[in-house]
Amino acid sequence: MNTILIAGCIGGMTGIVSHLMRNGKVLIFPKKRKRPKGIYLGFMADFLIGAAASVFAVTYIIPEPEVLRSLIGVSILAGMTAENVLLKRELNVEKAKVEGLDRINKRLK
Repeated sequence: MNTILIAGCIGGMTGIVSHLMRNGKVLIFPKKRKRPKGIYLGFMADFLIGAAASVFAVTYIIPEPEVLRSLIGVSILAGMTAENVLLKRELNVEKAKVEGLDRINKRLK
């Protein structure tokens, strides 16, 4: 249980660091959204995703982590990998938006 807590904290901190890098060293705090209705989690989403990825990786990759160094390393790598997956998804969405706007502009000309 102690290793899961350590892995979650390290993965979450990795998520926050990547959040800071992606948003120009600014923490975006959670807030309510009106459209679409819901809650934007901000940096908490990155923390939770990094923590979940590192806990998953530690529990499945390292059966009994006795060396703290390997626990920290796997947690950091898992948190960074989760953030890279989210970044790739975000880039694909932006690419689809740009392609859609280009098609609309061609039709209008």
